[in-house]
Amino acid sequence: MSRQDELGMLRIVLKEQYERHSIQLALLARQARQAVGDEGDLAAASALTAASRRALGDIARALHYLEQGRYGICERCHCDIPIEQLAIRPAAQFCTTCGTVRRMV
Repeated sequence: MSRQDELGMLRIVLKEQYERHSIQLALLARQARQAVGDEGDLAAASALTAASRRALGDIARALHYLEQGRYGICERCHCDIPIEQLAIRPAAQFCTTCGTVRRMV
């Protein structure tokens, strides 16, 4: 299977994840409205909402880069980021080597 085929499959997965997180955000908003007065539920809903928003942003960025043909390319060394790494972390901007070096600096 070619890299383009793999990226095409990953695009489908990303779109499904985007839809799932969008639905989750709507459900969390409804839950937050119903949990007025229950600080524990409100705090949990707030944390989940923040995580879903971050995930949506990461996925939207990945889809945007896919459309531009820049997705899956390390921003430091310009090599391909392994598909396995992208499948685990769709918002990966660096290959494993450059990501490790970046964390050490």
